[in-house]
Amino acid sequence: MPPSSANTDRARLRHIYDRLWLASIGSIRAGEIEPDPVLAAGLPDPRRGLTLIGRPSPAVRRRVETFLRELRQFEPEQYYYASSEFHLTVLPLFTATARPDPFFARTKRYVAAVDSIMRRAAPIHLEFAGVTVSSDAVLIQGFFENQALNELRDALRRQIRSDWLAESLDGRYRLETAHMTVVRFRARLRDAERFAGALDEARHRVFGETDVRSLRLVKNDWYMTRSVLETVKRYRLCSIPATRDTRPRPASPRDVEARAKNLWQLSSRPATKDVPAGNDALMRSALRRR
Repeated sequence: MPPSSANTDRARLRHIYDRLWLASIGSIRAGEIEPDPVLAAGLPDPRRGLTLIGRPSPAVRRRVETFLRELRQFEPEQYYYASSEFHLTVLPLFTATARPDPFFARTKRYVAAVDSIMRRAAPIHLEFAGVTVSSDAVLIQGFFENQALNELRDALRRQIRSDWLAESLDGRYRLETAHMTVVRFRARLRDAERFAGALDEARHRVFGETDVRSLRLVKNDWYMTRSVLETVKRYRLCSIPATRDTRPRPASPRDVEARAKNLWQLSSRPATKDVPAGNDALMRSALRRR
């Protein structure tokens, strides 16, 4: 009997998370981490992006908060996300950059692109279970039992590309998981062995389930800092399965003219040196080898 789609999806996600874990837990145990340079410097983050996010349920937030309190007891110098900052990234419309103005100038067009897809987007059921790591972060593993999340991501990607807004789309890696980043390293570990042991104990810890029924399009910094976050628009997910054609809408002559102008503006702006997240290379590798 062939495996169900839900089992296949779960196995694929498990494989990605396992690869991240195996690539990094030994280094963490040895104290070989990669502190985030912005957090380590204690400076405000100048980078801004535009991202579609969901939030975990209150029950999941409480369980994650308890886990982070346990870690903080013996590694207080690290950066722990506040419960109000826990989030699922559905899709970054452009990767957070220190030069966001050319992208924010097109916010209305980004919103229109998202609007056209979100009208029939279905709720997303997620299970948060276990942790995985990279050399610079701790992540809560998220699992889904159908393709609603990635189908939404792909529909958004098609529309954004059709609207010529994709210059920084999937700039870090192609997002296919449902993880939540909850800790970032910013200092040497006090007791690396003990910290790794706590992560081992939480490897299969159950954090609960969430039915994501609304999403937010937000302007954000790299860390989704609550004092920086600005909601552009809220979307309620429809419980009725989509039946309409979800192919990108055709471009009008005015759209084509605007796209050409935007491409010229972006190609003529100076190069930026944005600081990438340290787990990006690991995530790309895990996705390639799944």
